[in-house]
Amino acid sequence: MELVGFVHVSNTFNERLIARVYKRVNAYFKSKNLPIRLVYLGELELGPGYLVNIQTENGNVKGYPLEGVTELLHAKLIHTQEEIMEKRKTREEKNENKNNNVSKMNKIFGILNFPIVSRNPYLDFYEKFLGIQQDFHELKVMVLSIKPFEDNDEKVFEKRLFKGILHEVGHAFGLNHCQEDCVMNPPKVIGEWDLRRDDFCERCFVELKRNVKWKED
Repeated sequence: MELVGFVHVSNTFNERLIARVYKRVNAYFKSKNLPIRLVYLGELELGPGYLVNIQTENGNVKGYPLEGVTELLHAKLIHTQEEIMEKRKTREEKNENKNNNVSKMNKIFGILNFPIVSRNPYLDFYEKFLGIQQDFHELKVMVLSIKPFEDNDEKVFEKRLFKGILHEVGHAFGLNHCQEDCVMNPPKVIGEWDLRRDDFCERCFVELKRNVKWKED
């Protein structure tokens, strides 16, 4: 089983909605017989010093620096891996590890309320990201801001977020962007996202299913 650590960053609102989407994503993976599960790892604390103020034509906007968030998520994943190894070692010492289908966790997903921003290395302006997946050698970090998905209709909000999580998880398992009616087809505007099916297209699903298969080391 492929376990994906799931944390929400401090100052993330809509906890109940996020909890519903979390359950919905796991139910989706189970219904599709995909050996992937989100595992809730709690809240990741970010102090107010992490927030940066950006001047835009629409006024002052707060955002989290991409580099700071991904580094903290990377550290959280390493710490979680160490805890898993300690528990596994204890079970082995007690001869309790009788199941050969050992789960692993080398991916982590962070969800936050404020936009994700990064300074362009060549020009003096900030780029904003909806979500991003970044590799740290064999470890993969995913970050998603819920800000662009917000809507007064919670059902619309929930469906947008569900698709966003599937999109980033797809990237973590090697999927590229798609041109079909698929969650891997990124929208130019949020209205396009509402029209996307809340599923992978057949080609992306086949590739995802192939990529999640792994053999125990």
